[in-house]
Amino acid sequence: MCIVHITISAIHLKNPQKAKDYAKSKFTKLTKYDQRIEKIEVRLIGALSHRDKNTDFDCELKIVVPGHDLEIKDTQSTITAAIDKAEDRVKRLLVKNKEKHLSKKHKLGLISKIRQKLSF
Repeated sequence: MCIVHITISAIHLKNPQKAKDYAKSKFTKLTKYDQRIEKIEVRLIGALSHRDKNTDFDCELKIVVPGHDLEIKDTQSTITAAIDKAEDRVKRLLVKNKEKHLSKKHKLGLISKIRQKLSF
């Protein structure tokens, strides 16, 4: 299993170290969905909401898989909710991407088997 490089940055958060630790614990587990992940970049951002005086929290993810850069951004009312929502979305995206990759390899394998059987 390869080592995944995780970069986490936090902007405008009251307790950035706690948020970084929570994000790291969540996103280190993503390799079980796709072992080809090379790098994960996480940005945690707190910003005043446009609607009212409350703060909205963004969790932006960029995951580098060979041949693809997967990006996700989620906004929630708490930073942990934003991280959890982004984790759920990225899990589904990784599974979908991996299945697409495997189905292409499967199709190429079937074509090569048919060619071998047809050439006497």
